Amino acid sequence: MPKRRTEVAAPRPDAGDPEAFRPVRVIRVDVDSPVLETGAHLEPGDVVWAEAIRKGRIIGRLETHLTDGHDAAAVLDEVARAFPLADDDGEPPRVPDSALPAVSVVVSTLGERPVPLARTLASLEALDYPRFEVVLVDNRPGAAGPPLAFPGCAHVRVVQEPVQGIARGRNRGIVDSTSEVVAFTDDDVVVDPGWLRALASRFVVEPDLDAVAGLVLPTELATEAQLWFEQYYGGYSQSFRRSSMSLATERDPLFPYAPGRFGAGCNMAFRRTILERVHGFDPVLGTGTPARGGEDLGIFITVIRNGGALGFEPAALVRHTHRRTHDEFLGQVRMYGTGLAAMYTSLIAEDPRTLGELLRRVPAGFRLLVRPREKRSPSAMPTYPRRALLYQVLGMIVGPLAYARSRLAARRVPTVRP
Repeated sequence: MPKRRTEVAAPRPDAGDPEAFRPVRVIRVDVDSPVLETGAHLEPGDVVWAEAIRKGRIIGRLETHLTDGHDAAAVLDEVARAFPLADDDGEPPRVPDSALPAVSVVVSTLGERPVPLARTLASLEALDYPRFEVVLVDNRPGAAGPPLAFPGCAHVRVVQEPVQGIARGRNRGIVDSTSEVVAFTDDDVVVDPGWLRALASRFVVEPDLDAVAGLVLPTELATEAQLWFEQYYGGYSQSFRRSSMSLATERDPLFPYAPGRFGAGCNMAFRRTILERVHGFDPVLGTGTPARGGEDLGIFITVIRNGGALGFEPAALVRHTHRRTHDEFLGQVRMYGTGLAAMYTSLIAEDPRTLGELLRRVPAGFRLLVRPREKRSPSAMPTYPRRALLYQVLGMIVGPLAYARSRLAARRVPTVRP
């Protein structure tokens, strides 16, 4: 079966020329009308990433640019042709409020970015969901400073985890939460009002699912580094299609070890029963530890290896503000490489048979890693620097050592796991 097209790209006239960079216009287009979102104004020379909307849900994305004779009407026509009705997997499941489970939303924060955190909490307060709480984990080292307080947020309850590390913060949130479903997001995103309803509805409609991840799209593409992140990784989400996956159903040779297949830590939810069965997140992994990352991919893989099933729900949308500078982008690429290799090392340490499973997947993984930029990117003419791959590989090389350092450090402090 041919791969479903979710990204359609056109070359950028300024590709590769940093002096010519212009902020990319991220717009929404209703493909059934088709009309631009209210307030969207396009000008000649604009590079456009148009999100195709059908019945309120993003079903794909198209990249194009406005040249002479190519105006907003032409963009609308392109989007309508790129996403016909037949290329849609239907509306998200509809579940009455009475059937929806109570949900605890866990956000772990260091409190270093008060403005983005306030935006995150405001978006959570605006959720269209009948029963939920927000467990905000104060993960400042030693709980430094006065207690975090948000008197205007009725759903927010603050708890403390004085040992730094996002996995530890999330585990504290699990232990101190009260609901049968636990969702996770970060302090630098804005959640869609229907985010929680979309995630929780999948658990009702598909009772065999143990976890559900959602769609993560950029808040903006205002700097070249933000565009590079979308071009290099495909952003945080590589699909707009609803899916379910388990060892019994998947035929991908890299499954379940392929990074980016499941979703991202800023948009995921689990049944409490599976979190308790796998003892939550590995506190040796994640930002705030020498391992730098990998805790979200690690728990997805652990759920799968324990016979669980994961769902991806594109109607569950959050928007993330990517890092804005070139140095931040390259540092993030290296950090992700370190976290990925550290996560693989943790799986091997837990079960040495994992080494054989990973070695059998090395050829397919190597082909994925070194494929041409044009094939790994959603952009027809990616502009991210070629050295980004080198940064990722360098990060992966130090990953096993970073895991060892992180594990040694973890032995010195108390650990809370579900």
